[in-house]
Amino acid sequence: MTRFPEIKPIRRGGAEPKVLDCDVCVLGSGAAGLSAALEAGALGESVVLADAAPQVGGQAISAALGTLCGLYGNGPQPLRLVHGVMDGMIHELIAAGEAAPRRARNTVILDYAIDAWQRWAERAVVAAGVTPLLGAVLREVERGGTRVTALAFATRFGEVRVQARAFVDASGDAVIPWLSDLEMNTADEPIYGTVMAMFERVDTDACADWPRSTYHEAMKRRGAEFGLVRFDGFIFPVGDGRVNLNLTHIETPLDAVGLALAGIEGKRQVDALLALFREEFPEAYGRARVAHYGQAGIRQTRTIVGTRRLTVEAVRNGAVPDDRVLRCSWPIELHTTPETTHWEMFDEDHLHYLPFGAMTPKGLDNVVVAGRCIDAEPAALASVRVMGPCFAMGRAAAEAVHQVEAGSLHQLDMAALQARLADNLTETTRDPWLERSVGESGPEAYGAG
Repeated sequence: MTRFPEIKPIRRGGAEPKVLDCDVCVLGSGAAGLSAALEAGALGESVVLADAAPQVGGQAISAALGTLCGLYGNGPQPLRLVHGVMDGMIHELIAAGEAAPRRARNTVILDYAIDAWQRWAERAVVAAGVTPLLGAVLREVERGGTRVTALAFATRFGEVRVQARAFVDASGDAVIPWLSDLEMNTADEPIYGTVMAMFERVDTDACADWPRSTYHEAMKRRGAEFGLVRFDGFIFPVGDGRVNLNLTHIETPLDAVGLALAGIEGKRQVDALLALFREEFPEAYGRARVAHYGQAGIRQTRTIVGTRRLTVEAVRNGAVPDDRVLRCSWPIELHTTPETTHWEMFDEDHLHYLPFGAMTPKGLDNVVVAGRCIDAEPAALASVRVMGPCFAMGRAAAEAVHQVEAGSLHQLDMAALQARLADNLTETTRDPWLERSVGESGPEAYGAG
């Protein structure tokens, strides 16, 4: 006879927080946080990777980006500028046909399958012995002077307290410094985000060679009729009659209700684009429908006050700071107006560098930030906030906290750190698959955004 479950009474009572002890706690599991957690794990550190979302991957997954930018330099055969544990994902996805390089913006961008990225990240976290703490919202920072001692999280199952020797804030919003009541910065004008989307049932053969101007002209001519606010951006095919779109602009308010409404507005803009394309391009989009809406994609919110600041002048001039930890050649890609995007391109030989001091908040000795919340002027941040440099920031953060152990991140041996990051600062290799896949030139039809 089958036994059915019976009711057992349970009561929360005075439940104590669950306590997790580790060497390094990483907050945020996007490009920077995932890189930091895996790099720290590879160095032998015990790691807790915490994220407010119920899944690993950050905006690479939730915002449905689908494009990995900033991994390469400029020119017809660009150098690979970023190396580290994330190489494993890149090699695996390309070998499986889940990622492919594409020429655009005088460089190479990798298009990737979102689900494949997520599954690789999950497998890598488990294999590295990293403890994932998901659905965890940071509510309190515990400090002893200039050192953070623990983070208190709220989860649907109760409170969790993470005690660690060092902390990497890859939240995008610099939540640890913010809840530590440190002085912060923000842009003095809006930095617009985007809701990305995927259309399916598109005749991608019919529109394969269309330049960006084909879409932009129709958006400018009829956008007001359909309620559009942005008239530039990119769209590119990803196979099986599907295309990815980065053609919307939304505000990114620093409150939960405002951001939720902004995400809804972005989806409305996606629907408007579909209606417009069906009318303007029936041969390619007459049967199209939305296959997937991304969550609100955020480009900038709060940034720390670090011991150094990345400036626009340093980016343009390719300044080489003595505490550099990564190099980049991505353009200044600034989203400060609803209608358009400001692009400031760099030549084939251009490189700019990030100072480690831009990752270390004043007032905290054992916290380093990685990703879009570093100390940078808004236009300078617009040149390093894409995923390639974020991978490199995560690696630099992991190497730094490993090196200083219980010391201060403001007093580390910079020469030793740079020696550990040498391939991200000086290596001049080219990936073999670029010659096979994109050659020395290729269509610039779809760009990036």
